[in-house]
Amino acid sequence: MNQFELLVCCVENYSHVKNVASNQVAHSFSEKGIFQLILEGYEVYCDMDEDFFIGMIDGYMENTIDAETSEYNKHRQRQAVLPKVLKEIAKQYHMTKIEAIEAFYQSKTGELFAQDNTGYAEKTAEELLTYFLERK
Repeated sequence: MNQFELLVCCVENYSHVKNVASNQVAHSFSEKGIFQLILEGYEVYCDMDEDFFIGMIDGYMENTIDAETSEYNKHRQRQAVLPKVLKEIAKQYHMTKIEAIEAFYQSKTGELFAQDNTGYAEKTAEELLTYFLERK
């Protein structure tokens, strides 16, 4: 798993587990330094799976509870397409991985992408990138 895939997996899985929109999770991760923690952890624990990183994040986050049901069930679809979009955003705008993920999730496209009922989770990477560039 590359670093973009790891960042997206952590955001989207945490969104699903905690029943919070992924754009809100990304904002929280950014404010609390979790993205940097993930990237530093990746260097040390590169052989570990996403469940390890979710557990590590859970240990650092406060005031969270596991949701009994989740309204954010398309996290696997989002995980599959978003790393390609983030890589292109980072490349086009000369951003770090963290800057690219923050820019995407803070955008209107990222907000719509985070919601299961908008249909954005089913969009291709190319469509998402186009929407992001148009609405940035």
